[in-house]
Amino acid sequence: MKKLMNIIPAAGLFLILAVAFSISFTLIRHSAEAFEPWPVEPLIGNSAPEFSLEDLNGRNVSLSSFRGKPVLLNFWATWCPYCRKERVHLDKLYEEYSDKNLVIVSISIDRSLETLKQFMKKNSAQFIILYDRQGRVSSTFHVAGLPTSFLIDRNGIIKRKFTGFREWDSASSKTIIDTFIED
Repeated sequence: MKKLMNIIPAAGLFLILAVAFSISFTLIRHSAEAFEPWPVEPLIGNSAPEFSLEDLNGRNVSLSSFRGKPVLLNFWATWCPYCRKERVHLDKLYEEYSDKNLVIVSISIDRSLETLKQFMKKNSAQFIILYDRQGRVSSTFHVAGLPTSFLIDRNGIIKRKFTGFREWDSASSKTIIDTFIED
């Protein structure tokens, strides 16, 4: 009988906690449905924000100059280990897809142009490298982590976003690129 009396309060407490958890979970789930944690998501399906940045030779390059061609826009920095690792894969992708009019534009957010130039001397790239020292363009694209890449179609519409390292020359990435180029 004593054991039964000890079980009843424990069972009651368990029931109270289960009900409280259920109510809390329901409230959180319903309020989270309207919550959009990544501010970049609204950009997908919309026109890419126009920008003009300098390349490593000081020439201004604008996004609109690539209208009519599919663009892979990549944000990175020399101090980012995954960004450095991704460069090789972007270079291989460029080699394979440059004849298919895919434009790769890589925007560095490094604070020092000299650091960027030194890095590029040792790690050259065939694709376009631009410099966003003040982070205005990366801010406009709501870049929250590096590397971050966007696929922008021939009409300047953002179709996809990728956050984090990607092997751009892998079979799965090429399937995405092939589908993107065909659209």
